[in-house]
Amino acid sequence: MSWGYRVIFITVGFVCFMLFLVFSAFQQTFDLVAEDYYGKELKFQSQIEKQNNQLEMKEHVFCTVYGSMLHIQFPEKIARDTIAGTVLFFRPSDSKKDIVRSLRCSEEGVQEFPVDLFSKGRYRVQIDYTAGGKSYYCEQNIMIP
Repeated sequence: MSWGYRVIFITVGFVCFMLFLVFSAFQQTFDLVAEDYYGKELKFQSQIEKQNNQLEMKEHVFCTVYGSMLHIQFPEKIARDTIAGTVLFFRPSDSKKDIVRSLRCSEEGVQEFPVDLFSKGRYRVQIDYTAGGKSYYCEQNIMIP
């Protein structure tokens, strides 16, 4: 085999490799954290104020999985107040598995969700709520077995 064939063979091989890389790059999916990312960025100061309100409380919101239910326990201090808001179960690996629910707490300040609602894996629970005339926001990571 002469050197001319080797040059052609190496060039064709390089072009095929580059086409493979371009094709595989277009097959990747990139889920954004939020579709309206820039709009949420403008409201970020109110988010910081809500987080500071949450940090001022001595007790925190706890998310735990017991059996077939996911429990969200609110602090006793605000449990007797009317708690209203939303919970976003954010799935970092797949935005199609995100779940948004409104809060309807019991008198003890507990909100329950069936585990069957979720896919197995890691979720970031983002709770945005109001109680006693104050707004709060907290995040917690949970693992659904």
